[in-house]
Amino acid sequence: MGFVEVARVEDIPTHRGLCVKIRGIDIGLFRVGDEVHAMENPCPHAGAPLSEGDLDGFTIYCPQHGWDYDVRTGFRIEDADGFPIPCFAVRVQDGTVEVDIDQPTNSHHEKSRPRTHDP
Repeated sequence: MGFVEVARVEDIPTHRGLCVKIRGIDIGLFRVGDEVHAMENPCPHAGAPLSEGDLDGFTIYCPQHGWDYDVRTGFRIEDADGFPIPCFAVRVQDGTVEVDIDQPTNSHHEKSRPRTHDP
């Protein structure tokens, strides 16, 4: 299906997210500075909408139980052995946010957090 237009950058709050629906899947959009990140919106713990949580830097806090996730990777902040929330490719063109849910940027089948720096 490729990239789909889902929002304007200015529609995404700076300290929360914005939920959009693509092919029946709720996707949370999160804006941090000039970057926009997309991940499945339901918290895997209890299904609360992550886009309604508080965004602090790259960390979104679930509004129901306070679980924390990195919007860049989908991983819980302190859980290197967990499974990430699926995240998707995003591009911004002329202020329009486009998401491709056929291009995951992580894998829910990974067993550990990808390395973010060299040893």
